[in-house]
Amino acid sequence: MADLILKNGKVVTPDGVRTADVVVENGKIVGIGQGSAGKEIDCSGKYILPGAIDAHVHFREPGMTHKEDFKTGSEAALAGGVTMILDMPNTAPPTVTIESLKEKKALAKEKCKCNFGFHFGITEGNSDILKKVEKDPYVYGFKAYMGESTGGMICSYELLDKVFEIVSKPVVAHAEDQEILEENMREFKGTEDPKMHSEIRSDKCARESVKKILHLAKKHDKKVHIAHVSSMAELEEIRKFKTDKVTCEVTPHHLFLNVHEYENQGNFVKTNPPLRTREDQEALWDAIDKGFVDIIATDHAPHTFEEKDVTYSKAPSGVPGVENMLPLLLNEVNKGRLTIGKVAELVSRRPAEIFGMKNKGKIEVGYDADLIVCDMDLEKTILNDHQKTKCKWTPFNGWKVKGWPVVTVCGGKIIQVLSRL
Repeated sequence: MADLILKNGKVVTPDGVRTADVVVENGKIVGIGQGSAGKEIDCSGKYILPGAIDAHVHFREPGMTHKEDFKTGSEAALAGGVTMILDMPNTAPPTVTIESLKEKKALAKEKCKCNFGFHFGITEGNSDILKKVEKDPYVYGFKAYMGESTGGMICSYELLDKVFEIVSKPVVAHAEDQEILEENMREFKGTEDPKMHSEIRSDKCARESVKKILHLAKKHDKKVHIAHVSSMAELEEIRKFKTDKVTCEVTPHHLFLNVHEYENQGNFVKTNPPLRTREDQEALWDAIDKGFVDIIATDHAPHTFEEKDVTYSKAPSGVPGVENMLPLLLNEVNKGRLTIGKVAELVSRRPAEIFGMKNKGKIEVGYDADLIVCDMDLEKTILNDHQKTKCKWTPFNGWKVKGWPVVTVCGGKIIQVLSRL
């Protein structure tokens, strides 16, 4: 007899949706059809999706655990149906040495409740260890900050050129051109208006960086993943270079929020890259519809309320997101803007394919039993008080959404029962 069976659910696979049981044993999917188990959950009328994979989070450990840590971040992830995360290197110390990677792995193994991996940071002086680091099974990519952001890490185009010669795993690029950024900062020096953030970190700043990065990736014929694409200008450049080795992501905050949100939330929506125009928002949605955007990832970047509630120049950039990505997308399914299969592709199958995650991202016999049960009729309001992230706020506070994950299974174990069954 199997360990667990999710009975009578609408199972979402790459081939479509069918009503079936998903049978789990020893942390693996062993059957899709009919079965029996010691523990059964009736999923009648609900969808069963592969666990979401958030390929871009900042869980702030080590060094900034007053904002988040592996325990609270993973609890927030599981509450939102995310069963796998890839953590970014801009911690304190940054993950740019073999020693710091070893320390982060130990912390995550001790505290993280979901599956995890890392992006290793590219910085001056560590290119000689990248080939060795690439062999680490917990490293899924290499992060290049082309413009200065939270953590102060920076990668020149000359260094990136060298890195493309060395690594085979994807280079994940934060594409903001440092030279243009510095020019804009001089122009707007002294401003304390949060909406100027979108002028300082302009779409030109992003576009020029994307262009330079993609020329280098093409030169070396290597994999590159453009993180948090925010503008029509970036999409235009990516289209010129798009191949199987050129992939990109968008975030929920760039899909659902725009520059007008500064009037309501000020520094609480200050993030890098910044919010863009409604036209940019629509361009992102159009690119999703056309299959041009590969994945949705949150860039979950929590800061405390007190850190954000200051003048613009003192407020850090970043917003939390790992907890609310899936409900926001399921709401769009109910509205007819997305299909349930498209959601599974964007947050599960394609992240697993891009970053080489074996046996993850699909509901298929032999794959890891990372699963979520979604109630598409459940309507709830996103509230700060209900957030499991340590920062205890979200830019989507007060949003009423319909469609929620209600059960999360990670590695065959029922980790989170979120609401009604």
